[in-house]
Amino acid sequence: MSYTITGSDDLLRRIIRQPQFFKEVDGIRKASSAAFKLKSGEDGLSVDIMALTSLGKAIASPVTHTGAVLSAQVPLTLSLPCVHDPITGNEAHALIKNVTSSLAKQLAKNAVLI
Repeated sequence: MSYTITGSDDLLRRIIRQPQFFKEVDGIRKASSAAFKLKSGEDGLSVDIMALTSLGKAIASPVTHTGAVLSAQVPLTLSLPCVHDPITGNEAHALIKNVTSSLAKQLAKNAVLI
């Protein structure tokens, strides 16, 4: 099944619970831009489409991982394609394409930790 991501969708970025992926802004814990940067060889930023999954399914290991929710409107407004990319065992998987370091900062700024 192919799903078209629109600005009304919420996207979940899974984040490993390691200090470099978090910062505190005005007393509020937020995801850092490091949590939204591509690793070498990645074709896009891996996210889950919340309309196709649940938090429990997307964050199967809350001891080691958490997540940040981002409105798809943010990357779409930044002209970043958001593409449904199902993988084995995860129909909700999607990619945010063309993420640069400066755009990763914008994504992090607009994301809300769960």
